[in-house]
Amino acid sequence: MTESKPPAMFISDLRPSRVATIEATVSELQPAREIETRGGRKTRVRNGRLKDPTGEITFILWGAEVDLVELGDRVRIVEGWVKDYQGRPQMSLGRTGKLEKLAPGKQEGWKSPTLG
Repeated sequence: MTESKPPAMFISDLRPSRVATIEATVSELQPAREIETRGGRKTRVRNGRLKDPTGEITFILWGAEVDLVELGDRVRIVEGWVKDYQGRPQMSLGRTGKLEKLAPGKQEGWKSPTLG
């Protein structure tokens, strides 16, 4: 587990077509399911929600990523990809992002630019 530092961005700051680093709590996690990719191969996918003091965002995990988190985990997503999906922002690890689990506990030191 990694020590927590204030995140580079908050969920309320996220915009599609950008890379972002955030810290958040896994507030919802759907069961993994298997899908067929455009290339015809099968892979596992799992949707969930991330929450921080400023809001929530849908996130999606692909392949081996689906086993990385559990409900309630505090995580840092480093250089995750934000895209527009059906008119709403959605975050994934993309090609270069990393997911780090953080120690459980209160997000001390977090000061939202929008909530104070």
